[in-house]
Amino acid sequence: MSLSKSDLELRAQLWNTATDRIREFFRSRGYIEVVTPIVVKSPGMEPNLSPLAVDVHTDGPNAHSTRMGLITSPEYSMKKLLGGGMEKIFTLAPVFRDREMPGQRWSIEFTMLEWYHQGKDYRDLMIETGELIDFVLGESSPSLPRRGSGGGEWLRVSYVDEFENVFGFVPHDDDRERLIDSCNTFEVAEPALDEPVHEIIDRLFQAIVWPTIVTRGRFMLCEYPVPCASLSKVSPDGRYAERFEAFVGELEMCNGFTELTDAEEQRRRFVLEGEERRLAKKEVFPIDEDLLAALPSLRSPTCGNALGVDRLVMLLAGANDIDSVHLFPPSTRY
Repeated sequence: MSLSKSDLELRAQLWNTATDRIREFFRSRGYIEVVTPIVVKSPGMEPNLSPLAVDVHTDGPNAHSTRMGLITSPEYSMKKLLGGGMEKIFTLAPVFRDREMPGQRWSIEFTMLEWYHQGKDYRDLMIETGELIDFVLGESSPSLPRRGSGGGEWLRVSYVDEFENVFGFVPHDDDRERLIDSCNTFEVAEPALDEPVHEIIDRLFQAIVWPTIVTRGRFMLCEYPVPCASLSKVSPDGRYAERFEAFVGELEMCNGFTELTDAEEQRRRFVLEGEERRLAKKEVFPIDEDLLAALPSLRSPTCGNALGVDRLVMLLAGANDIDSVHLFPPSTRY
């Protein structure tokens, strides 16, 4: 290997420190660590993700082949455990996403920390997420921007409020024409005829709003537009999705929700996402019926978060790219 022994040992120790602190944090709060499957029939439905598909073969009298995939997240399996009665769980799992550009901030294979707590919502989760990151990194970390004026909490920035302040409306699924008009007004490239509403919203936000908020140090970008709800619950007034992402500067750390527990609504979203995947010529995996069957057993509210451990280690090391914290740098492996 091209790395020296001392460099290899330092990188390994960084990971040990991060994962030890993660486990200490959650175990001190009564969470149970769980292990979930890596190869599943339904690895993810999100239109923006490309699961790594595999054909699994079994021998014996009932030999057969099954189309499966490597998980993009352990989410589906963990929600089944919640449906089985578990209350507070976390896992550190390898996950896989094809068509990523290895290096800098991304890798086709990376480590995800995912955790769930029944009886809590996204507001509680934002507090816990900030406390987790602070605990793992320590206040002396050179990569951790100074706290905002929230007196110990991270800054909170409402996506829908920021969007409304600039464009004059909170976007919903039936606002396609208003969104196109905004693209023209703000000289953002006009969307294609089949471009989904959530992608138009995100394009406008990234082009016009994002540059004004990314300089705020560390913050929680919360309350996403309803078309960008993903697997999150919609607020009672229908104004926003109870979803947030934590950022340290430009570095996205996680994606957290108040979880959607309505199985019919979740099925509707899966069907729409499947159609979006077909239009994009991406493989459509079957809907996870066991997941839908488990959702009604979840307490409302229930919150969950998925955090990229590789990026947390980057911050711990004061590193600018993902290659420099891995024993086998992603950009050299694919």
